[in-house]
Amino acid sequence: MEELVIRPARLEELDAVWALVCRAVADMNARGNPQWGPDYPTRDFYAGDIRRGELYAALAGGQLAGVACINTSESPEYDPLPWTTSRPAMVIHRMAVEPACQRLGVGAALFRFAEALARQRGVEAMRIDTYSRNDRMQGLIGKMGFTRVGTIRLHGRPLPYPCFEKNLAIPAARE
Repeated sequence: MEELVIRPARLEELDAVWALVCRAVADMNARGNPQWGPDYPTRDFYAGDIRRGELYAALAGGQLAGVACINTSESPEYDPLPWTTSRPAMVIHRMAVEPACQRLGVGAALFRFAEALARQRGVEAMRIDTYSRNDRMQGLIGKMGFTRVGTIRLHGRPLPYPCFEKNLAIPAARE
């Protein structure tokens, strides 16, 4: 894959973003992961993310390869969890990778970008949740150095969402 460039998504890219998300949802569903459906996320979520400057686009060779909303907004369902890090935390939401670009480092690049953004802003923690059946995302979350904290329920889905955190105040282990 060509070198990735990650930058804020633009409102004129909303159609391309939404088309990518729809392809990613179809791919997740085909893999037995009904994490997202017609109720969540919607095109309006991504439009709002773009307007707030919180949606980031990963481009490979100028083509949209993935997106993620990155901000410090946490779901209220996070409140009772036994987090070991303090707020604010940088949270990754609504990450979607073009199915043809999956397993090529796009998701990992978005995680690294979010971590760099957190460090730049003086935020010492990162948090994320994903659906119980999203094995690929859970694998990536673990690979990126996150620790499982607990589970929550979201979007009326029957299974829980594991929640993870990464303490950025602790130096990363050297390989």
